[in-house]
Amino acid sequence: MRTKRVLTVIFKIVLIVLMYETLTRIMMPKYIFENQDGRITREYYSSAKYDDVIFVGSSTVFSGIDPAILWNDAGISSYIRANASQPMWISYYMVEDAVRCHKPELVCIDTTFIKYEDDYVEEPSTRKALDGMRLSPSKIGAVNASMGEDEKMIEYIIPLFRFHTRWKELTWNDIRYAWYNKKVTLNGFIEDDEIDPVTEPELIYTAEAKELGPRNMEYLCRTIELCQENGIEVMVFKMPSHSSNWNAVYDEQIAEAVSRYKIDYINFDGLNDEIGIDYSTDTPDAGSHLNSSGAYRFSAYLADYITERFDVTDRRNDEQYVKYWNRNTNSL
Repeated sequence: MRTKRVLTVIFKIVLIVLMYETLTRIMMPKYIFENQDGRITREYYSSAKYDDVIFVGSSTVFSGIDPAILWNDAGISSYIRANASQPMWISYYMVEDAVRCHKPELVCIDTTFIKYEDDYVEEPSTRKALDGMRLSPSKIGAVNASMGEDEKMIEYIIPLFRFHTRWKELTWNDIRYAWYNKKVTLNGFIEDDEIDPVTEPELIYTAEAKELGPRNMEYLCRTIELCQENGIEVMVFKMPSHSSNWNAVYDEQIAEAVSRYKIDYINFDGLNDEIGIDYSTDTPDAGSHLNSSGAYRFSAYLADYITERFDVTDRRNDEQYVKYWNRNTNSL
C-alpha cells in the first residue's frame, strides 16, 4: 500500500512537471519566422563544444559575420553570441557562460553598441538574449545586470510568469515548434539579402564627442580580464559600417582602455575599401549593418585577419569538426 502511495505521488509530480514544461514551451515566443535573433542564445548549446572562437556584440555582428566563411577559408570554428541592442554587460555574461560550457581559444568583442548610456534597458531585446540562456550563475548575473526597475527575476527564471498571457496570440506554429527546436541561424549568423544602398559615399562621423559610460567600460575590461585569467586571447574591434553614429573620440577611449591589457583595438570602418565592401550592394539599411553579401566580404577578410594575428587552431583536418560543420551547414 505504501509503495502504491509513493508511486502515485511520483506520478503526480512528473505529470505536473510535464504540464509546466509543455505550457512554457507553448507560451514562449518561438522566433522562427521573425525576430530570429531570439534563437541565437538557445541554439548555442548544441554546438558549444566545437566553438573555438566566440563573437559578442550587437546586431551588426550577427548580420555581418558568417561563421561558414571563417570555417571554409581558415578552418575557424566559431559562434556568434550577439543579440540586438546587446550592451557590454550582457556580452560579458555571454562570454562567462561560454567559458563555463567550453573554453574558447579566442573571444572577439565588438564595441559598436558601447556608445549607448549605462542605464540602457530594452526588455524585448534582453528577453531575446537571455530567455534561451540555460539557468546558471551567468544567467542570474546577466538578468541582475540587465533588467529594468519594473522587471522581476522570477519572470526570467520561470518565463511562464511573463508569457502566460500569450495565449491570446497563439498560432499553430507555437504548438508545432514547442518541442521541435527548428534551427534558424548558422552558428548565430542570420542571413539578410535586402539591399538599401548608401546615398552619401563619404563616411563622416556626426555623433556627439562624449565620455563613454563607466559601466560599459567596466564590463569591457571585465570581459578582457575574464578571458586573460582563463588563457583566452582577446580581439577588441568595431564592426565595419557606413553609419555616421560614431565618433573618433570613442575609438581613443576604447584603445586607451584595452592597451592596459596589451591588446590592440581596431575600428574596421577605416578599412572598408581594403575589405572590399560596396555599400551600394552590401547593406540592408543604408550602411548601419552589413547584409549577406557584405558579411561574405568581411568574413573572408576576417578569416585572414584572425589567422595572421591569433593562435586559433585550423580544424579542417579534425574529423569531428568536419562532420560537425558538414552537418551544420546542411541543416538550414
